[in-house]
Amino acid sequence: MQHANIVTLNVGGRVFQTTRATLLNHDGSYFDAMLTSGQWQPDAQGGAYFIDLDPVYFDRILNYLRFGDLVLEGLANWETILVIRMMQYLSLDPPRALGLLWDPSLRGHLTLSNQCRTITAAASFSQFAALGLQSTRVFSLHIDAMTFDLDKPSFRVGFANRDGFESETTSAESTSAWLVDVRLSGPEQFTTLGAARRPKDVVVASVGDVVTVHYNPQAQRLDVHKHGDIRHAVHVRMAPTPDEDGPYPCVALKAAQSTNFTTSIREWVTSQVTFVETPPVLSL
Repeated sequence: MQHANIVTLNVGGRVFQTTRATLLNHDGSYFDAMLTSGQWQPDAQGGAYFIDLDPVYFDRILNYLRFGDLVLEGLANWETILVIRMMQYLSLDPPRALGLLWDPSLRGHLTLSNQCRTITAAASFSQFAALGLQSTRVFSLHIDAMTFDLDKPSFRVGFANRDGFESETTSAESTSAWLVDVRLSGPEQFTTLGAARRPKDVVVASVGDVVTVHYNPQAQRLDVHKHGDIRHAVHVRMAPTPDEDGPYPCVALKAAQSTNFTTSIREWVTSQVTFVETPPVLSL
């Protein structure tokens, strides 16, 4: 006879057993609803709750419930994405120690790596937007790579609401997304007389720079600046967000083609950014 405090789970055909207390460690999770709502019943024969997930990675979820640590080391990028998707399915938030991550389910054809912290433009002429997994009022991105275009931004960055987010359309003007253009600094930023000219409402940056994005709810304003260059921060009017913890980070990326003059072959050049800890800055 199974002890009342032991719960048996059938995860994708593999049996796991753990304590009821472990499964109830996170309020509002799938397990919370399963064990407290009265809507789920275990199988009559085996007495197990069936969960339609991959059992290979489920022990990582159980260890997270037990100890609070989600171990992703040693996993390939696709495996990390799978674990994060499993967490989403179970309504479990990733631990704060992982920092901000990109949502694997809201990225279009953009590529995720570095435990869902780094996102890279697809080899396509289409622009896609990605949404952060967690809401926040401030975040920073390290620029790993940038495209060059005289008339278009290398990428766009800001905030978006989760409701109604579409990777293919949010990159354009939207009533639920607020984005600022980031362009590669270079010859296009100067006149023939050598005087700097910055396009209005555009952040000029280079590979290796950190761009910080801040939502000011009191001023209903989006502030974007390159770290160390607050003087040229861009301020955009932003509607109040319905989420009390803040809106969600958003980035729109697009690749470009250039000619390799050594081989005379057209090659894809991509933009890539990575979530990093926000450096200390003065108030905007």
